[in-house]
Amino acid sequence: MADGIHLTPIGDGNVLLEPGEGLDPSNPDALLAPILEFLQHHEARRLVYDLKSVSLIDEIYYTWLTQLSNTCRIGNVQMVTVNMQPAAAYALSLTLDKPPSFVCALDIHHLR
Repeated sequence: MADGIHLTPIGDGNVLLEPGEGLDPSNPDALLAPILEFLQHHEARRLVYDLKSVSLIDEIYYTWLTQLSNTCRIGNVQMVTVNMQPAAAYALSLTLDKPPSFVCALDIHHLR
């Protein structure tokens, strides 16, 4: 997989995405196609994006999340973010002018 992204099938059509230090959210085009290919290969129905290591969601990171969510939707995959830190959630709320295109859940145990 591309630098900065770790994808793991976790069962029931779910794939866990854990971002790493090498993730460059300002260049989503380099990551979107490989992620979608992985999701399709594993017949994913949901991408669970773990935000526990993301301390701030600024406009660039929000754009990345939105583009990833839209790409998932094209592949008929729902994107859910989990483990968002309170500071990141607050920063995200300041960026939003409409509801996000992705679902947010407290953690992986609260998925619906």
